[in-house]
Amino acid sequence: MYAEIKIGDKVVPMLAMASIDVYYKEIFREDPVKLQLAGDESGLVEFVQRMGFVMAKFAELKNRAEMKKLNEDAFLDWLDQFERTDYLAALPDIRMTYEGQKIPTSTEKKRTDE
Repeated sequence: MYAEIKIGDKVVPMLAMASIDVYYKEIFREDPVKLQLAGDESGLVEFVQRMGFVMAKFAELKNRAEMKKLNEDAFLDWLDQFERTDYLAALPDIRMTYEGQKIPTSTEKKRTDE
C-alpha cells in the first residue's frame, strides 16, 4: 500500500509491501510479526515509529542493497527531521498504511429496498 503521510509541514511517501517486515527485521533485529503477536501495547508506539521509517525508506530507495545499509542510527537521524508532536500525531496514519491490506478498498454497493 502506498500513502503520502503528512508529518508537520512535510509530506512523506510510504510504501508497505509484503517484504516490509523482512526489512524491519534486518534493520532493527526484531521480528515485527512476533512483536505484534505479543500484544504488548507499551511497545506499539516505538514499533510504529520504526515501521514508518522503514516504509519511508522503502518508498524512497526501492533498492535492496541500499535498504540493507540502513540501521538504527539512520532511523534516529531520519526521525530528528520531525517535531516530536507532529510525528506522534501521524502515527495512526502510519499504522494504517502498514496495515493497509486489512482496509477494504472496494465500496459497498448502494442498496435499494423496493
